[in-house]
Amino acid sequence: MKKWISIFILLFLVVSAYGEAPTVEIQTNFGDIVIELDDANAPVTVANFLMYVKSGFYEGLIFHRVMDGFVIQGGGYDTNLIMSDPCAPIINESDNGLSNLRGTIAMARGSAANSADSQFYINLVDNNSLDWKAPEDRIDPTDVNDVGYCVFGQVISGMDVVDRIAHLPTEYVSGSFKNVPRPPGPVIIYKASIFGDLYEDSYVDLKDYSVFASQWLDSGNSNLFDVNASGGEAGDWFGFSVAVDGDFAIVGAPGDNSYTGAAYIFECNDGIWTEQSRLTASSGHAGDYFGASVSISANHAIVGAIGCNDYTGAAYIFECNDGIWTQQAKRTASDCDSGDSFGQSVYISGDCAIVGAYLSDMPGKNNTGSAYIFYRNEGSTNNWGQQARLPVADAAAQDRFGYSVSINGEYAIAGAVGCNSYSGSAYIFRYNGSAWAQQAKLTASDSATSDKFGTSVSIDGYYAIVGARLNDEDDEEDAGAAYIFAPNEIDPNNWDQQAKLTASDAAANDFFGCSVAIGAGHALVGAYGNDSSSGSAYIFAPNEIDPNNWDQQAKLTASDAAAGDYFGFSVAIGVGRRAVVGARGNDDESGSAYMFNLCPDADLDGDCSVTLNDLVILTDNWLLN
Repeated sequence: MKKWISIFILLFLVVSAYGEAPTVEIQTNFGDIVIELDDANAPVTVANFLMYVKSGFYEGLIFHRVMDGFVIQGGGYDTNLIMSDPCAPIINESDNGLSNLRGTIAMARGSAANSADSQFYINLVDNNSLDWKAPEDRIDPTDVNDVGYCVFGQVISGMDVVDRIAHLPTEYVSGSFKNVPRPPGPVIIYKASIFGDLYEDSYVDLKDYSVFASQWLDSGNSNLFDVNASGGEAGDWFGFSVAVDGDFAIVGAPGDNSYTGAAYIFECNDGIWTEQSRLTASSGHAGDYFGASVSISANHAIVGAIGCNDYTGAAYIFECNDGIWTQQAKRTASDCDSGDSFGQSVYISGDCAIVGAYLSDMPGKNNTGSAYIFYRNEGSTNNWGQQARLPVADAAAQDRFGYSVSINGEYAIAGAVGCNSYSGSAYIFRYNGSAWAQQAKLTASDSATSDKFGTSVSIDGYYAIVGARLNDEDDEEDAGAAYIFAPNEIDPNNWDQQAKLTASDAAANDFFGCSVAIGAGHALVGAYGNDSSSGSAYIFAPNEIDPNNWDQQAKLTASDAAAGDYFGFSVAIGVGRRAVVGARGNDDESGSAYMFNLCPDADLDGDCSVTLNDLVILTDNWLLN
């Protein structure tokens, strides 16, 4: 080991001498954007930008201006469109010879030449009109303010994320906010950090190298961090539902307190997950099953309670301020009735939430099912009003539409497990700026009666995944399967099946696909029936040569696995490579949840393995402080 460490140090120092431009990663709820900064041609501007990055100024701010065919702009306002307090403005370096070309990042400013502070924009097209102009080329040669906007870097990864943000519908909010992506926004900056700052101290130095060395050749998903509820008891079913977003996770325990139910918020600090808050309904009763479904996005969480009010059901939305989570709203559908099980499935993304009521009826059609969209500012600020009941073109009795739901940005998906004699289906919807419209109906290429395709669903805008937990595989009854779909390259309004996922060790009654999640370039599939119901979960990623095929990367099991644990009953993937697996049957059904990273922190080139390629990238920001 010492020999390898010596070699690493030598390589580290040699490559460091040839370090390139500093690089910054911006993590958003729509994906990550990596920007290479040009400190040689814009030293003052880059130093100013890095100051805001290192101070954490951008965390929680949004892209508040989106103009397709022009720019996306952010770094000045929070989710309530309240301006953050920036530092003093800087001089304008727009005469540095850099042009506002597609994919470049530049400083936004007011009418005065030297008024830029924290706000920046990314060019969607070549915007030469924003470049520096010589006096003779200005409309008014004497106007010293007509000098252009300073370019100080370019996007080197994540331009697809930029384009997705650019295509979001926008609306006029108030004052000068004329191009705000809401709904389904906002586009939240979760974190802006120096690429390679593995130690998370705003510097890239030997501490980061030590993190790199500790993760050498690591795949990142082998270390599962087990959490339990404080005061948990047998029968709580902690881990029945799980969700994760950035450094926060939520775990449902619908069996708690005679099935009144509870949900728990956990926070990750330095790789250690600790319980932050216990959520309960303000008007909870025994049999509500609060926690049967959960989701979290930034500082909002949603919890379903399917048993509430004689199984009419309800969904509760919580907001976090200064580390304190409080109930913000209790919601039911405008047309809900007893027995609808509103809250069977929930998901929240930014300012939008989706809730499934899989046993709701339509005139003359029992158990058709429904799914509802709620928007945070519908009707009034923080009102979380119902925006839509998703329209299904071919709704039929016993479809059980809304059994599973997911939403990400402008896309929503809902499973209908009962469709066509329980072969099942799933529907994708897209917000067009004024309404949610059905975009596609998904079915499996090998669908069969009773497969229950649509048991679980997840969508991230680039891919959708649908679980069919009762699919038979190679004569293994109810082994289960999951299916990956992607927008058609020619007609993105159609979605094509890209791959069928099955476990490498598929066996009867595994129920692979009982839970699914997709994001961060990976798919996570639970199989709670595997190995005498001790359970397992499987990680898949696109094949490097043929991205239309997906390869199994790992099989996850709990270190303390026991029969009946149901590990994999619930799974989730969140921003920041975080993932979580629930095991509601663990320890006499008190339950557990297991947190882990899909890829190691030191994986900088995105291949989920720590190699010399990552060392080279790390050294590009060596001693950046």
